[in-house]
Amino acid sequence: MRRKKKKTALKAVFLYLLLSGGSWMFINAYANSFNQISARRIVPAGLVLKEERAFVELLGHNGNFSLSWIYPESRGYCGAYLLSPDELRAAAYIISLCI
Repeated sequence: MRRKKKKTALKAVFLYLLLSGGSWMFINAYANSFNQISARRIVPAGLVLKEERAFVELLGHNGNFSLSWIYPESRGYCGAYLLSPDELRAAAYIISLCI
């Protein structure tokens, strides 16, 4: 029984790595593709933060979002922190150390 649980866990880890690696390769290939007519590069994702707004560009689609609900003074800040995945919190911590 214990061997079956290990096999299932290994399959889940492999599937996760396959999906995340495949997504990364697709976005990276899309970003590095060039048009034969023009040499303009395609940017896969971009984020610009200005005051209380976030401007996001993802594979040619644009969107802007209000960030007022996640400022430390707001009530939603604690909930946003608790609901965020560990990887995101770790990345934010590492980025804050570099700045």
